Amino acid sequence: MKLYSDDFGYNPRADKEILKLVRRDRLFGLSVIATMVSQARLRQLVSTLVKKKEVKIGLHINLIEGKPSSHFLNIKSLVDREGKFFPLPVFLVKLFLGKVDRLDIKSEIQSQLNLLKKRNLQVDMLDSHQHTHAFSPIAEIVEEIADEESVAQIRNFNSIKTHSLRGRLTLMLVKFIAFLSYLVAYKKIGFPVSWRSAQKLDWTVMSWESDSFAVEEVVRRGLAFIIHPFLPFDKNKSYQKYIR
Repeated sequence: MKLYSDDFGYNPRADKEILKLVRRDRLFGLSVIATMVSQARLRQLVSTLVKKKEVKIGLHINLIEGKPSSHFLNIKSLVDREGKFFPLPVFLVKLFLGKVDRLDIKSEIQSQLNLLKKRNLQVDMLDSHQHTHAFSPIAEIVEEIADEESVAQIRNFNSIKTHSLRGRLTLMLVKFIAFLSYLVAYKKIGFPVSWRSAQKLDWTVMSWESDSFAVEEVVRRGLAFIIHPFLPFDKNKSYQKYIR
């Protein structure tokens, strides 16, 4: 059973429990929200990884919740008057209207990556909060940063496997928005780069799956379950028996 936790940094209490899972070898990796994680939990993560060097670390890119890591005056197209990110629906509307500066996107993602690198964390993967790197031009900017910073992997949406009607419908909706975003960004038919190739490791997003699906039905090599342990986001919680 391969379990990968998103959203480390979202909630201090959940972070404490996620670290326990790492120590007990229940997770093969986790992604950190650099804009939200407390310094205390980040230090504990670094300390834990000294004995768990095989655990993969991702940057969970955040462009749609809370405050940025950059000074808000340097990324004006990404934040409101209070210096906070726009929520996802507003962010997508601004993106489609061409009101989001690509340089602001790259600058903020780079700043978040630098926060983890300053803690001597080896970032193995780039993914994103609410899957924003499914859309253009964010997908292409993320690929550019991965190349520049030698990050080994980007979570790819062509490798997502769904197992329930809810999961399939969610993937279809995300893919449709991704198609529109590429059309708007580049004025041609296609999909963002984050959809164009498969990966050795397939992903199932547990927050997309309905209660009708049970993880033991599809346990196999090469499939990893993206979970949000101790947070309320997972609609399907059948993986929980594997983290007790």
